[in-house]
Amino acid sequence: MIRHQIRLAAAAAACLVLAACAGPTDMEPPDVDVPTPLPSGIDFSPEGGGAPADDSCDPLASYNPGTTTAAQALAGLDDQEQISIGISQSTNLMGYRDPETNALAGFDIDIATAIAKSILGDDANIRWVPMTSGERVEAVNGDRVDMVVRTMTMNCERWGEVEFSAEYYHAGQRLLVPKTSGIESLADLTAEQQVCTGESSTSVSNIAAVNAEVQPVTVPDFNDCLVLLQQGTVDAVAIDDTILAGMAAQDPTLHVVGDAFSQEPYGIAFQKDNTDLARYVNGALAALIADGTWQAAYDKWLKGPLGVAGAAPAPKYRD
Repeated sequence: MIRHQIRLAAAAAACLVLAACAGPTDMEPPDVDVPTPLPSGIDFSPEGGGAPADDSCDPLASYNPGTTTAAQALAGLDDQEQISIGISQSTNLMGYRDPETNALAGFDIDIATAIAKSILGDDANIRWVPMTSGERVEAVNGDRVDMVVRTMTMNCERWGEVEFSAEYYHAGQRLLVPKTSGIESLADLTAEQQVCTGESSTSVSNIAAVNAEVQPVTVPDFNDCLVLLQQGTVDAVAIDDTILAGMAAQDPTLHVVGDAFSQEPYGIAFQKDNTDLARYVNGALAALIADGTWQAAYDKWLKGPLGVAGAAPAPKYRD
């Protein structure tokens, strides 16, 4: 009886094996529609581009440093033994975290460090505060940081919200596209194509001024645009050339194209009415330009990727 049961079990197993072997040999895995992951806060229909730019001021005109002292600058800090600086930690070449050392690096970091040392000395206690572009104004006015050094364009609207230093870098917005795309400028994009830029960036209105047909897409952090371009979710990225150069350095299949379609004067932002700190920093900026610190930072981070010899902008003062 036991032998009979064993024979039946063996026969059943053999049948299963034969059935499996006799099945179709050309079966393919089923198609699965996996949605493309999108960054949090992405906006495919951002507002902007309709109102004309506010030209009621000279956005380059900051405060004359005069005889403002380090003591006056210190009085403008939330903690006189520490300076808190808002930066990016994901903008290659400007402000990013070096994957090998885990230390912050970039042009903005070098400029911010030099200013901090001017105020607090060579052993300055710096608290770095990473933030997105959309957080910059709230950060200085909400006492989260003492200043923001994060590729921030000065314009009249922002002058109504914060104080700015004199211009410390002059950038311009261009386009980043795949090398195989055939796109050579912003004007080449059609209504069926999408271009990514940063939330609360000046780019939305700048894009509309050049090409009102193309659809802008905004994200909270510029770095998300690179991911969207690599995914094929968008067709191009339109941000400042400094930021685009950093993206192209990360991905050799991409390149920067077209002439600059905007003027982007970078300023250091401070809390509204904190003019003593702004004045002192303007003096510190003039000093680091005069002693070669600015040029050394430019040559280290931007000269090669941008392919041009840079020069520090001349300061303009309103008083």
